[in-house]
Amino acid sequence: MPLLCNIDALDDEKGERLAIVANEFAPLIEGNILVTCGVQRPKIEWDRPVIVIEMGQPTHEQRARLWHEALGQGTEEDANKLANRYPLAPALIVRAAEAAKARCGERAMEATDIYAGIQAVLDDRLGAFAKRVTVTQTWDDVVLPPDQIESIVELMARVRGRHKVYEQWGFGAKVGKGLGVSALFSGPPGTGKTMVAGLIAKELGLELYQVDISKIVSKYIGETEKNLASLFDAAEAGHAILLFDEADSLFGKRTDVKSSNDRYANFETNYLLQRLETFTGICLLTSNHESNMDPAFQRRLSLHLRFELPDADERAKLWQAVLPAGAPIARTIDFAALGRRYAMSGGYIKNAALRAAFVAADKGEAISAAHLDRAARVEYEGMGKLAA
Repeated sequence: MPLLCNIDALDDEKGERLAIVANEFAPLIEGNILVTCGVQRPKIEWDRPVIVIEMGQPTHEQRARLWHEALGQGTEEDANKLANRYPLAPALIVRAAEAAKARCGERAMEATDIYAGIQAVLDDRLGAFAKRVTVTQTWDDVVLPPDQIESIVELMARVRGRHKVYEQWGFGAKVGKGLGVSALFSGPPGTGKTMVAGLIAKELGLELYQVDISKIVSKYIGETEKNLASLFDAAEAGHAILLFDEADSLFGKRTDVKSSNDRYANFETNYLLQRLETFTGICLLTSNHESNMDPAFQRRLSLHLRFELPDADERAKLWQAVLPAGAPIARTIDFAALGRRYAMSGGYIKNAALRAAFVAADKGEAISAAHLDRAARVEYEGMGKLAA
């Protein structure tokens, strides 16, 4: 019995390759033919009746059983923890377990082996359109108002509690679509949007993949939608967090159709709207120009968090947070004065601190107030502003 895997890969604008399979290959087979495809089932006129079996997402209990059987060791409690933290698609669970067992060899398997196996599998699936982001910062490096911190905590609670709320409490059947988590972080450059996205992924123990827009968008009709479909499908299967930096370049407003280019650009936006609504994974977007984004995206967001420029007190805390504990720092630094004098975002403060550190290291001195003040002044003037 022949098995045709991923037949949607043959789909093209005219359907010629699919027609060859249906009209020339299928008639040669007297018995049954098994076919697999992705979420979007291609339209094919077969020469026989077709039975469609839709494979839904496995439940938490099914994933736990898969983890336990694939690893071949550990307790049921360990499998439950893996299913809760890494709710991968069945095939990816098997591949990640195989990679983990190959990595540990004859020694006892550790959590790092499983983590490395998951990373290897996700890189294979998502590497064509996104790159994995490694986060080195901590929450101590973040200075935000209390209400924004509460919103971030709520966002992480939505991710952690999806199994309980949607499956155990039955909200999944009530809600229907929109079971994923999507958030927009908007605000001026350097206010910490991308860093917070990375810290959220780190806190949840999930992988963060930054989407490369240049690899997604294609000049050929329909290719952009196909690339997006592959990206979202892989992220769902691997339960990875997608990060769209400068999201307004892809999630832009639909325009009046004055040319064929406008029509196809609107098709891409329409597809994004539909796919985001059916997406069951986690999607984070950052933008410096939220007004350029299509208003229809706002309704599909679980959270819209606006990052404002820090005030003087927050800037003083940022100056302190950006200096590492291992760096030689003079005791007579007035961080409050730096915060009052230079109205800069966290990104510029980080650049100024790094500039001051290199100057101090070159002179063999500790980082002093003079080093920081001079570096901040240079950054400030680079912004087109004059220090008081």
